[in-house]
Amino acid sequence: MSYQTLTTEAQAGTIPLRHPDSIIDRPPPPPVPSTDPQLIADDSPSAPKAADHDLFKMAPSEALALLIAGVELLVRITGDVPPTPPPKSPTVPHMSGMQAEKENIVRSYSDRSLARLRKQAELEAKRLAAKESKPEFQESQDIDGVRLKPHPGLMSPPPQSEPYVVVGADSQPVNLQHSAITRKFYSKNEPPITINQYLQRLHQFCPMSTAVYLATSLYIHRLAVEERAIPVTRRNAHRLVLAGLRVAMKALEDLSYPHAKMAKVGGVSEAELARLEISFCFLVGFELVVGESRLQKHYELLKDKTSRYRCDNMEVPILTLKPRPRGAVQPAA
Repeated sequence: MSYQTLTTEAQAGTIPLRHPDSIIDRPPPPPVPSTDPQLIADDSPSAPKAADHDLFKMAPSEALALLIAGVELLVRITGDVPPTPPPKSPTVPHMSGMQAEKENIVRSYSDRSLARLRKQAELEAKRLAAKESKPEFQESQDIDGVRLKPHPGLMSPPPQSEPYVVVGADSQPVNLQHSAITRKFYSKNEPPITINQYLQRLHQFCPMSTAVYLATSLYIHRLAVEERAIPVTRRNAHRLVLAGLRVAMKALEDLSYPHAKMAKVGGVSEAELARLEISFCFLVGFELVVGESRLQKHYELLKDKTSRYRCDNMEVPILTLKPRPRGAVQPAA
């Protein structure tokens, strides 16, 4: 029966009307979840936990992508920061001017020099020896009403002088040492290869594990963000990443690539790679061993920061309308 036929019959009154209280047209009662017999009550409900990403099942390529994103994010935030200039000191060729260079060195702790302390110790020893050679008489003392007889030559033992300990008297200040270490990672000009291309090259010829990539990202994040020991720029990011990967591989893995191969793939000499490793170890304070919990926290932080930065810096396409030339006749529809 069609809709028009039903409408016509309803208007004509041929379709019988049903009573509103009839059982056939009454809807079922609304459900009550608390009365469900299959319901299981939980007295201590816990909040749903987000599924943690298993680091042991993560592919190295995924960890490499996070490392690339983290380093590029630090580079964009920091910008181009020049290195600290070296201290202005006269350059003396060869070893003939060593004495002149020593004379120009300013001692920050001249009052604690070893020679002056030795002279003071000798004068103190002479004074004590002269004092011991002269006999002295102690004044009589009364002990419980009994006066003791004084004895000549009896004197109290001389006080023992504490040993002189000179720590870092001739060392450089900490800021000069730190500046000298950080300058080793800077290049004069910006490298022609990007961070992404550089790390992809390292991964192609010297592939590493997931833990090495995440640990390197953790090292650099700790130096640049937490401790602010060195800014990550386009002129030092390549050497920082290379040294971090090399150090992390030696600290976390049983086997590592030969030194010559790593230097060749990284584009530096073997001596420079060795200097970068040592400098990187001093920057991180030789705190190289990291556990699973720290890597997991850094993974979550890195993933959140990179995704948030991508959303904040997402470019929205702008609609541009080309101006219509004057005198142009719009075609009729």
